[in-house]
Amino acid sequence: VKPLLERLSTVEQRLRARPDVVAGTVRVATVYSVGLHTLPPAIKRCLAEHPEVNVRLSYRRTNEVVNACLDGEVDFGIVAVPSRRPGLEIVPLGHDELVIAAPPSHPVARRARPSLAALDGQPFIGFDRDIPTRRLIDALLRRHRVRVSYVMELDNIETIKRSVEAGLGLSLLPAPTLVAEVRARTLVARPPVEGPFRRPIGVMYRSPNPTPCRRPS
Repeated sequence: VKPLLERLSTVEQRLRARPDVVAGTVRVATVYSVGLHTLPPAIKRCLAEHPEVNVRLSYRRTNEVVNACLDGEVDFGIVAVPSRRPGLEIVPLGHDELVIAAPPSHPVARRARPSLAALDGQPFIGFDRDIPTRRLIDALLRRHRVRVSYVMELDNIETIKRSVEAGLGLSLLPAPTLVAEVRARTLVARPPVEGPFRRPIGVMYRSPNPTPCRRPS
């Protein structure tokens, strides 16, 4: 969370330099895994320092956040694994650490820092294939020559966690999304020994002079 808060100071400076930002209300679209778990402390601090600001937050898939920014529907989008696109500016906000999520009774939970190899051949629950975090995780597994068996592909972080709790498979998830489950002892979060593996987070907004571009599907 600390890197995110530090980066928000940079974003605030850019906000002050932008004449097109409407004073009082800031429209923000974000993905669920960031908006529900990583972003709240930063928003709380922002509102405490600027009580006159009204933040309208909506949750969407990554491609929907991008389109909303390009169309001017929102002032800012906050996504995981942001990629450069024509017509958009991106400011890095820090990162989440990816950890192995498992039920406490699973053998992988017995080690404080298991190897990624422990996932090889295991039933695995992941994000839908068009979600950037899924592509990041797949690339990570390929790089370490780990082959998992996808049994479920979902677009909602909460559904993924409930499925792991039910013993349907393991997963690689951002550590901030598992805080409540680890506290309740329904899941364990184990950083792989080969790590740390980080998922970048960034804020995007429409360029002052956007060029025509193709909308992502």
